[in-house]
Amino acid sequence: MKGLSSTPAAKVIIGLLIGIGLLFLVSRFVNVSMAMHVLQQNLATPRGIILAFLSGVAFLLAFSIRGMRWKLFLNPIGNVSTFTAIQLFLISIFINFLLPIRGGEIAKPLILRRIAAIPISRSLPTIVMDKSLDFLPAFFIMAIVPLLGVQMDIKLWLILGTVSGLFISLALFVGLAAWKRASAITLLRKITGMLPRSMEGKIEAFATGFVDSLLIGASRPKIFIPAVLLTCVAVIFDSLFAMFAFWTIGFPISFGAAIFGYNLYNMFYIFPTPPGQVGSNEAMGLLVFTGLLHLPADQVTAMFIFSHPWAALLMCTAGLICLKTLGLTISSSMKAQLKQSQEEFLSEETEEEFLSESARVGLES
Repeated sequence: MKGLSSTPAAKVIIGLLIGIGLLFLVSRFVNVSMAMHVLQQNLATPRGIILAFLSGVAFLLAFSIRGMRWKLFLNPIGNVSTFTAIQLFLISIFINFLLPIRGGEIAKPLILRRIAAIPISRSLPTIVMDKSLDFLPAFFIMAIVPLLGVQMDIKLWLILGTVSGLFISLALFVGLAAWKRASAITLLRKITGMLPRSMEGKIEAFATGFVDSLLIGASRPKIFIPAVLLTCVAVIFDSLFAMFAFWTIGFPISFGAAIFGYNLYNMFYIFPTPPGQVGSNEAMGLLVFTGLLHLPADQVTAMFIFSHPWAALLMCTAGLICLKTLGLTISSSMKAQLKQSQEEFLSEETEEEFLSESARVGLES
C-alpha cells in the first residue's frame, strides 16, 4: 500500500484531491461570486489590462533574474550561456507547477547534462547553493517588517519573534559549522532526534545542505555577492507582481505590504503543492493576506482568481517555448528524465541525503 501511494500517479491524484479540498474550504469562507464581480469590474478596463501586463512582466523577470543568478554558480563548472540558464530555470518552474513534487529542480541537472555534457554530480551543488539564497531575503524582510509600514498585531509580532529567533539560531549554527562542522552536525542530530523518524532525516539533510551551501558560496565572494544582489532584485520583482496583481483588481496595496506578504506566502512553497498549485495558492493567500495583513477576503480571493491562472499561463507558455528552443518535449522532460531522477536520486536514502551531500561536493574546479 505504501509503495502504491508513493507512485507518481498516486501523488498527482492525492495532490489534486487535497487541492480540491482546499478550494472547497476557501469557498466556505469567502463570497466567490463577489470576488468574481470585483475581478470582472476591473480587469476589463484599460487600466486593468495595463496593470495585468505589468504584473506578468514582473513575474517573468523575477524568475529570469534567478536564472542569471544560477548562471553565476555554473560559471566554474561549464560553459553555459546566460540565456540557456534562464531557459532551464523557466522549464524548472513549469515542471514544479505541474507536479506535486519538486521535479523541476531534478530536471535542471538532467537537461544540463544532455545539452552541455556537465555531470550531474557537478551541477547539483550549484542548484542547492542557488536555492538556498531564496530563504535569506525572507528572513531579512520579516525581521524589518515594522519598518515596512505594515500594521502590526499580536499574530504578526509572534511571527516576527519566531522568525527572528530562527534567524539568530541559523546565524549561530552557520558560525558553529564554519568553526567546528562535526560539532554542528552532532547538535543538529540531537535536535532533529526529537522529531518523527520520517521527518528527522529530511530536516537534517535540508539544514546541513543549506548551511554548507552558504559556506561554500561565501567562500567565493566574487560569485556570492553578485548572487545576493540578484536575489534582492528578484524579490523586488516578486513583490511588484503581487502589488500589480492587487492593483489590477482595483485594490491598491503598498509595496511594503506586498513585499512582506508575498515573501511570507512564498515560504509555504518549500512544501509539496497540489498539481497546478490547485487550492494551495488561494488558501495560503487568504491565510497570509487576510489572516495576517487583514486585507478584505473578497479582494484577496479576486486577486488570486486573477493571478493564479495568469501565472499558470505565463509559466506554461514560457516553459513550452524554452523546451521547444532547446529541442526538448514535455514527455522527454517530465517522463523519461523525471523517472530517471526518481530511480537514481530519490530513493529513500538518497532523498534524505540529497541536499547535504550535493552541497558538500562543492565547486572544486
